[in-house]
Amino acid sequence: MKVAGFFSSQTDQLSLNRPMNRRTFSSNLLSVSTGLLCIPNAIGSSENADDRSGKIPKTDTHVHLFDLKNLSYGWLKNSPTINRTFDLQDYKEATKSSNIGKMVFMESGADAHLGLKEATLVSQLARSEPKIKGIVAKADLTQGSGTEKSLEQLCELPLVKGIRADFPKNEVTSSGFLAGFKALANRKLSFDLLISPPLMAEAVKLAKKFPNTIFILDHLGNPNVGEVDSTQWRNGIEKLAELPNVNCKISGIITRFGKDWSVEKIRPYILYVIEKFGMDRLVFAGDWPVVLLADSYKSWSEAFEKITAQFSDEELHKIYHKNADHIYRL
Repeated sequence: MKVAGFFSSQTDQLSLNRPMNRRTFSSNLLSVSTGLLCIPNAIGSSENADDRSGKIPKTDTHVHLFDLKNLSYGWLKNSPTINRTFDLQDYKEATKSSNIGKMVFMESGADAHLGLKEATLVSQLARSEPKIKGIVAKADLTQGSGTEKSLEQLCELPLVKGIRADFPKNEVTSSGFLAGFKALANRKLSFDLLISPPLMAEAVKLAKKFPNTIFILDHLGNPNVGEVDSTQWRNGIEKLAELPNVNCKISGIITRFGKDWSVEKIRPYILYVIEKFGMDRLVFAGDWPVVLLADSYKSWSEAFEKITAQFSDEELHKIYHKNADHIYRL
C-alpha cells in the first residue's frame, strides 16, 4: 500500500509483507513540504479511538538493565540522568500500567569484553522472572577466531537469541567483520542494527549478503528529527523495507525529540515505517531506561497505543507481540 508524499516472521523461509487492513489508515495520507513531515488533521481520528490496545499484552523487545555493581558502562558518564543502576524492580514499577507480557533484554552498552558476563547475569535473573524470554547479547564481530569463541560461549546460554555489535563504516570492505558475521549467521542468531541514516546503505548491502539472517532495525533507524530534509532517512527505510529479512523496531523516537516530544511529532515517523514495512515485520519496544531522557515509559506506551489504535485487532496483536515471538524466536 502506498502513502502519498512523505508521509516476517521467521519460519522455514522469510515472507514478504502481507497487505494491512486499511481501516482508517488509507484515508490518513501524509504529505511532504521541503522534506519536513507534515500531517493533516484527519490523522487525529486515532485520538478518540477505542481502548482495545491497552488490553492487548505487549512484548517489549528492547529492555536495558544497568548493573553498576557488577558491570561498567563508559557511555553513561555522558548521560547523568540515567547513570545509575536500573534493576528489574525499577522496570516493573515503570511498566505496571503498560501490560508487558514478555521481555527481550537488549545489551546495554557495557564496556568491551563484558558481553558474556552481562548475558550470564541476565540469564540468572530470568530464573526468577519468567517474562524474560530472550537476550540480545553484545559481541565483537571483528576478532577473528576470538569472535567464534565468544559466540560459542554466548550460545551456551539458551536465552541468547541474537547479537548487537558495533556496525562499522564500509562493512563490505571489512573482511574481519564479514567473517565474524558469517559465524553469527551460521549459528542462526538475529542481528540488531543500531545505526543512523548515513549507514543505512551499508546495512542494505549486509542484509543482502546474508538473506537468511534476521535483521532488526532499532529505533526506526534513529532519524535526525532536527534536519529539515529527511530524504536520507526515508530512502534508507524504503530500501531496508524492500528486503524480507529486515524488520523494524518501533522505539526510541520520543528520545530523538527529547523533552519537547509530542504525539503529533512522532506519529508521521511511526506511520511511515508501518506503511513501508507492513504489519508483519514491526515490533514494539520501550527502550527502558533510556526513554527517561524524554519522558516516562507510561507516556511512551500510551502514545504508541494511541497512534496504532486505528488498526484492526489482528494487526494490533501482530505489532504488539506476535511478530516478536517469530522474529526473536521466543
